[in-house]
Amino acid sequence: MQFFLFSILLSEGDTTRVFTIREIVVTGNRSPVAIEKLASSVQVVDSALLAQSNGFSVADVVRNSAGVFLQNYGGNGALQSISIRGMGSEYSLILVNGQRYTSYQISTVDLGIFSLMDVERIEIASGGNSSLYGADAVGGVVNIITKKPSGKIQASVAGSIGSFGMSGCQMSVGGGDEQLSLRGSVRMENARNDFNFNFNDGVTNQVLRRDGADYSVKNYSLSSSAIVSRNTFANVSVRHSDAERGQPSAVTSISQNNLARIHDNDVFSAAAIEIQQSQNLRYSLPFSFHYNHQTYSDPNLFIGHSSVSSYYRNRTANFTPVATFLISEGNHIVTGIDAAFASLASNELKTSTRTQLSGFVSSEHHFYIPLEIIVYPSLRYDSFSDTKGDVSPKIGANIGILNKPVLRIRSSYGKNYRVPTFNDLYWLQGGNPNLQPERSLSFDAGVLLGIELLGKIKIEANYFSIQAKDKIVWQPGISGIWSPKNLQSVSSRGIELSASARLWDEALCIRYTGNYVQALKTSADFPNDMTQNKYLVYLPQQTSSLTVGSSMQNISAALTYSFTGFRFLSQDNDPRFIFPAFEKVDANVSYRLAVKQIVCKLKGEVNNLFNEKYQLIAGYPMPMRNVMVTTEFTIQ
Repeated sequence: MQFFLFSILLSEGDTTRVFTIREIVVTGNRSPVAIEKLASSVQVVDSALLAQSNGFSVADVVRNSAGVFLQNYGGNGALQSISIRGMGSEYSLILVNGQRYTSYQISTVDLGIFSLMDVERIEIASGGNSSLYGADAVGGVVNIITKKPSGKIQASVAGSIGSFGMSGCQMSVGGGDEQLSLRGSVRMENARNDFNFNFNDGVTNQVLRRDGADYSVKNYSLSSSAIVSRNTFANVSVRHSDAERGQPSAVTSISQNNLARIHDNDVFSAAAIEIQQSQNLRYSLPFSFHYNHQTYSDPNLFIGHSSVSSYYRNRTANFTPVATFLISEGNHIVTGIDAAFASLASNELKTSTRTQLSGFVSSEHHFYIPLEIIVYPSLRYDSFSDTKGDVSPKIGANIGILNKPVLRIRSSYGKNYRVPTFNDLYWLQGGNPNLQPERSLSFDAGVLLGIELLGKIKIEANYFSIQAKDKIVWQPGISGIWSPKNLQSVSSRGIELSASARLWDEALCIRYTGNYVQALKTSADFPNDMTQNKYLVYLPQQTSSLTVGSSMQNISAALTYSFTGFRFLSQDNDPRFIFPAFEKVDANVSYRLAVKQIVCKLKGEVNNLFNEKYQLIAGYPMPMRNVMVTTEFTIQ
């Protein structure tokens, strides 16, 4: 669904007033819904939070969201993937403008090289959503919504310099008229990334400098929007990223000789036509094509007599026509099909293809008896050419207790699944074509309170439970070759807390998130398995963050404190092998000066203000204190 539908849907009856005071999201139900009326939690990283955050990637701005843990292999330029509600990164589906971005090869997305240059907002729908979006939407869905062109002519240019040889530049231009508008942007960033870190193996304790972690990332985007007729709208967009990076291995000794390189060439193109057929019927006809070519080489790593030099070429085309039927005020049905074709060519996997054909239906129904009760049933069926499909039902409800202040309770229950990846099925050295999809049941319940006092205050608490079975695990066989099997069951339960206050016309903004998660392996791989009912490695049980931001006249500032609890490093949870808890503080301050139509903005950022020494993945140190300064000029 595109954003122009918001005004169409909200023009019914008296709900236009609601549009001005409530945040509308599309990810939670495939149609525009006020965020407080959804059956499950959806968080929004909007323009205000983007401005308060440090960094230039999607990973930088989602890391402190409720229920989110970012798996980071070494700071900027390194692999960064998202984990939601205690589930691994392969259980989080990434969308761009509602279209699948996650590949079928590995089912994870590196958010560290996904630039914010054309991002308008990010919606994070926590919990199982396979009934709406199909495979891999087990832990949650991240929908990255890009900026749409406007008729107003605007241009900007920015430059950045920072620690560890970091430099970057960015430029965007856009404009048009009421019928057709265009927007283009480009961002380039590179760094030596040779940061200092503390190495301690129990015998040696000294400061080392990270080797082979340099990166160069280029991002380009072009988008257009057009009014084809009074009832027909169209938009087209293309995103291209080119990332050349060192891929250093885990640090296990004081000597480093990292020569591994990874190169990602990624193109994501999309087009959509929106048709308002009548007052009660709307169509959306989106199409996307995703091309990714990745190469990896390591002169130090040999298989047989040759060093590793691999390539992976993924192509995915997706067509998802959707129809929305407005039955009556507050009651509508969304139905559609999802057709996809994916192919992979690689020197390490069998040449493979996958055809997907799916159908889904979801609806929204309002009842007043006497409280407002909203029911959200949804159902989806997926079929695949190379693996089994599944039926994914879900039911959710939202009950309004009070209107002013807003007090609502909500809950949902559904069935979800994840399909085996191309790597799982077709890896030449041990892929298993007999794998079954992983299946799970998810439940969540929460309460939301909204108060208007000196501004807008929102408090939310959620309980969730995810029970997954047939989890795919890679294990060595008798011959020593690793192969995947459906072996494990996993249970993830927890509580998410979030609170935000935007006071005095956003002169003061406060945001808090807190998470407590128990992610356990509940199955035994063999009799007397010491890893049964133990916590999953690397995932913290407790995380929290607090951001305080202020904007007065031309000066803005933000301070973010984050806490990450201890993490086990061994599957049997041996207390001798843990990452200790750590605290980290980031800060930024910016100054804005406007002279006629030219706006100049100067922003300074400090990450890891107090030089905390920590790791998120064993052997992959994180940068200590680092700074960055950005100057931006905008003509509007």
